[in-house]
Amino acid sequence: MKKTIIYIRVSTENQTVRGISLDNQEDRCKSYCLLHQFDNIEVISDKGVSAKNTNREGFQKMLSMIKKNEVGNVVVYSLSRFARSVKDTLSVLEMLNKQKVNFHSLSEAIDSGSAVGRFFLTTLSAISQYERELTSERTSSVLQYKKKQGYRVGSVMFGFDLDIDGKSLIKNQEEQKTIKIIKDYKKKGLSFNEIAKQLIDLKRNNKKGKCIWHKTQIIRLYNRDYN
Repeated sequence: MKKTIIYIRVSTENQTVRGISLDNQEDRCKSYCLLHQFDNIEVISDKGVSAKNTNREGFQKMLSMIKKNEVGNVVVYSLSRFARSVKDTLSVLEMLNKQKVNFHSLSEAIDSGSAVGRFFLTTLSAISQYERELTSERTSSVLQYKKKQGYRVGSVMFGFDLDIDGKSLIKNQEEQKTIKIIKDYKKKGLSFNEIAKQLIDLKRNNKKGKCIWHKTQIIRLYNRDYN
């Protein structure tokens, strides 16, 4: 039989505030479970931890149980006890939905198994999607404006750096040297895999400043026209 998880949490600054103590949350959630005839109940708590921290121990334990398909219901006193941001809340709720776990929040009267609860979650999802699209549109507008002004947008190819004016490219001498090494090794008959190993042995860095090279990177740099 799958478990019903009662998740309760208080942060350091409001542990003693009347109405949201751990004991109060637990009592109210248990009453809700009794009313709805939920059994096989396990209480998981996080004490003195902010909702901003999704890595809190109890919260992660609950998520682990959900992923293992051990949970049928999650009951919380309020969404604020569960997660702080819409993004975090929606991310977890989407996982609950995928695992076919019903979510119940007493303060907001949310029951994901009901039509009203599903409507609320759909609305929450729509708001989150709207915010993402709005951010994307703003980013696109800024990039288009910079492009019209002659500024370079996007990544800079290996072998070059962006000049201080933000518009023109200048040669990166160290990266140009790496390109020459690749060309020279290829003339000697080395395979792309062998060249990658040679660059690592020579401690040549890639564009991200890491000494990590793969066959596909070498092929791309070898075939690129740098004129």
